[in-house]
Amino acid sequence: MSVIHLPAGTDMKNKGFTLIELLITLVVAVILATVAVPGFQRMMAVNRVAADYNEVLSGLNFARSEAIKRRTEVVFEVVSSPGEPWQYEVKVVGGPALRVRRGRDERTELDEGFDVTFSPLGRPVGTCVDGCSVTLESKMSGGADRDITITPMGRVTRG
Repeated sequence: MSVIHLPAGTDMKNKGFTLIELLITLVVAVILATVAVPGFQRMMAVNRVAADYNEVLSGLNFARSEAIKRRTEVVFEVVSSPGEPWQYEVKVVGGPALRVRRGRDERTELDEGFDVTFSPLGRPVGTCVDGCSVTLESKMSGGADRDITITPMGRVTRG
């Protein structure tokens, strides 16, 4: 077994962290986390509303395109039940459902009872003949409500 003799005035390199260095690192990490978490929650709220908004927009465009393709009336209808997330159905008038989609949870809400029927030319008929809109409401803080407008010609636009 050999003993290492160091010349006078030289130190051995310390390996590891001191308790002070560890505590300072933890304090910095906690400060960064408290700043980042609210921003992350807002981002999640905005993304949730955007995803649901795009789903409804897609459903309305699908209903219009199916009406034109099938040369028959197709209805887009919001079917909501209390305590359940929003749901919409796209179906041929008097026929089966072509598409059914549901919100993931109750963090967003769609105008209950909203429906629009598209003619074989892709134009709205009935109550929406002069154009109408549907609102997707956010129940989360940081998420803004969004509107979708259907023009008298049947064009589905972001409100």
